[in-house]
Amino acid sequence: MKMYSKDGIEMMHMKSLIREGDNLVVNSKVMKSMSMIVCLKPEDLWEARHIMSWPVIWYLPIMFIKGIWRTWRKGKN
Repeated sequence: MKMYSKDGIEMMHMKSLIREGDNLVVNSKVMKSMSMIVCLKPEDLWEARHIMSWPVIWYLPIMFIKGIWRTWRKGKN
């Protein structure tokens, strides 16, 4: 999975997302050069509620479904 800036520049390439105990661990490459392992703890996710509004939280499942749909449509062509 890749994450882009508003200008379309690749900022992060997530190579894997795994669960280690209670944590989510992301193995990634930042700005095409620096490898990084990021750990997300349950308490960090709980604190993230301060930066996400309810409309954003409610939109996450819709975004996931749109991702499935768009990927499926690309494979059909």
